[in-house]
Amino acid sequence: MDKINLNLYGLNFQKQVEKKEDENKTQNKENAPVNADSKKVDSEAIYSAMNLSAAQNKAAVLGSALTIDPKKYLDDASIARIQGSMGEFENKAEEMANVIKAEFPGISEAQALALAAQATLQTL
Repeated sequence: MDKINLNLYGLNFQKQVEKKEDENKTQNKENAPVNADSKKVDSEAIYSAMNLSAAQNKAAVLGSALTIDPKKYLDDASIARIQGSMGEFENKAEEMANVIKAEFPGISEAQALALAAQATLQTL
């Protein structure tokens, strides 16, 4: 019988703690100041700033690590196989980009290449 009473006490205690937390949250929401003159920020400006910072971070991290010698990691047969498959991929992607440009004449070069790469990956 004592174990049951202790368990009920624990449940009631937990409910009291949750009520206090809920009351604190509602009080914090009510006391939060509202800035009437807060500035609206253009989402495109935020997006371009994030892109710029990502590009800067990538350049700082990669720095001198842009040149990789595949002979340190692969044998000659693997290098030839990879170069052949990359050449095949580039040719198919270029053909697909030309098809996309013909179908959608107003599309930019970058968009056409991105679509072509995705389409080529799906066909391989």
